[in-house]
Amino acid sequence: MLKILCVCGCGLGSSFAIEMSARAVLKKLEIEADIDHTTISEASAFKSDIILTQKTFADILNADASEEEKKRVIILHRLTDKAEIEQKIVAFLKERDMKEAHHE
Repeated sequence: MLKILCVCGCGLGSSFAIEMSARAVLKKLEIEADIDHTTISEASAFKSDIILTQKTFADILNADASEEEKKRVIILHRLTDKAEIEQKIVAFLKERDMKEAHHE
């Protein structure tokens, strides 16, 4: 199952807003995923396939990351824009040729 982590500074406001928008997008796409939100300081403790965040936090996450780890960080310019989230998740999955889990 796809694991998605939404990250912000405090792990409450914007990461939760991203999570709610991402949940709606994943439901629309019929992609089963385990999705959670957390703080930038706790993000490294989570195993995830995708990290959704804003540029400021992406730069922090990528500072010590390997090239492979950097690929999973998706920068959102409009945090609750479902169209942007959908486009970037679909592109991520296509680029990595990941099989989407569909409910039958």
